[in-house]
Amino acid sequence: KYDRKVQKRKEEKEKEKKEERISTAIGIVVLVALVCLVASFPIRTYLATHETYVVVNGEAVNKVEFDYQYNLTKNNYITQYGSYLTYFGLDTSKDLSTQMYSDTLTWQDYFEQNAVESLKQNKALMAEAKAAGFTYDTTDEYNTFKETIKTSAASAGISEKEYVRSIYGSYATMGRIEEYVKNDMVMNAYYQKLQEDNAPSDDEIQSYYEENKATYDSVDYRLTTIEADLPTEPTELADPVEETAADTTGTTDGTAATDATASDSTDTAYQPSDAEIAKAMEDAKVLADDAEQTVAKDGEAHENEKKSSVNYLISDWLFDDARKAGDTTVITNDNSHCYYAVAFEKRYLDETPSADVRVIIPTEDKTGEEILEEWKNGAATEDSFAELCKKYTQDTSAVENGGLFEQVTKTGMTEELSNWIFDTSRQAGDTVAITVSDTTYVLYYIGQDQPEWKINIKNTLVSDTMSQHMQDITADVTVEDPKGKLNYLK
Repeated sequence: KYDRKVQKRKEEKEKEKKEERISTAIGIVVLVALVCLVASFPIRTYLATHETYVVVNGEAVNKVEFDYQYNLTKNNYITQYGSYLTYFGLDTSKDLSTQMYSDTLTWQDYFEQNAVESLKQNKALMAEAKAAGFTYDTTDEYNTFKETIKTSAASAGISEKEYVRSIYGSYATMGRIEEYVKNDMVMNAYYQKLQEDNAPSDDEIQSYYEENKATYDSVDYRLTTIEADLPTEPTELADPVEETAADTTGTTDGTAATDATASDSTDTAYQPSDAEIAKAMEDAKVLADDAEQTVAKDGEAHENEKKSSVNYLISDWLFDDARKAGDTTVITNDNSHCYYAVAFEKRYLDETPSADVRVIIPTEDKTGEEILEEWKNGAATEDSFAELCKKYTQDTSAVENGGLFEQVTKTGMTEELSNWIFDTSRQAGDTVAITVSDTTYVLYYIGQDQPEWKINIKNTLVSDTMSQHMQDITADVTVEDPKGKLNYLK
């Protein structure tokens, strides 16, 4: 017994020593791993800022710059399509590399592809700007950018450093992205100059209108809709019902089968036969022909409607060049089982002018009324209003130009703002504070500007010109992926 006790103690001591050696080894491995991990931080940062990630237009792009452009692209897309992302199958809270954009690309691949396209355009545009000797002082705009970062970080309850990383990438700092931000400002200024240089003349705008009148003209018309009275239960024109085995099963007196049939009829709306639909449409046509005789007087009035907003079944008839006041017609809508009795009144080019205004969106420190009171107690001029905008507005993008918005139109504007700006009694120098959905707008009315149709055509022509220009200057831009980082290229 004694020998066994001695042997047991010996074995326990050996076990303790073995476990101690294992613990020590594990501790050393963990310590080495931690040291390597910590040591890798500066190495990875150095590689991100110095190593070539991709090559665009012959210029090396590091990881910081690529991430900056990637996140701009991604964030702009999410902002633009935010309410539709679930329909696209995109969950921004999950790994983008595991979610499919298409059969061959993940969402990460898609955003990387767009980032490269943006880099191609940026590099080509910057090269052109330099070759043209274009210069732009970014000082004021960059200072505004820094203030925006500071304010946004405070609103998010995180440090500026954390905020910049969350927006522009894990290796981004204000110092590292400064060059890219300023380059964007220079490129945007150069792009705006190109737009101004390529603005169409009044003759070009008029010529384009003459070739595309139907797109820009408006019509006034009256409409009466006659819907076919489709049967909700079988008539003598119903399709014959084929008796199935299920119809005769159930209890000996057929009760179960009858109950099942009744249940089916109440759960599913009756679908009329082709013959029943044809008969209902035939009866509706008689009513529609009668309605045509009175639609010019009794029809629902539709005024100042563009072709794009008119029901496609009647738009071609309304915008036919042969149309004249008093014309009427009946048009069939087989899909909706109805007829349209239509009376044409007139077609014209809406010459309603746009407007130039200055806008202040007050911070929480000031109400709209307080700002207007301060303006009235001062010089009460357009220039003094612009200065107040720089002082009080939330809209940092409007600070530099004193809240100036030129050629604003009714399209896309809230009714409250539109009603005030486009009131026929509006005079230069008028001011107001209007609250819409918890947002206050302090407005200064400058005056009328060009009609909306001219602005739309101008924008279309400039957009076409610039699109072609960007295609031309990026046609020969190359993209190299020396490290095989871009999966979409594969």
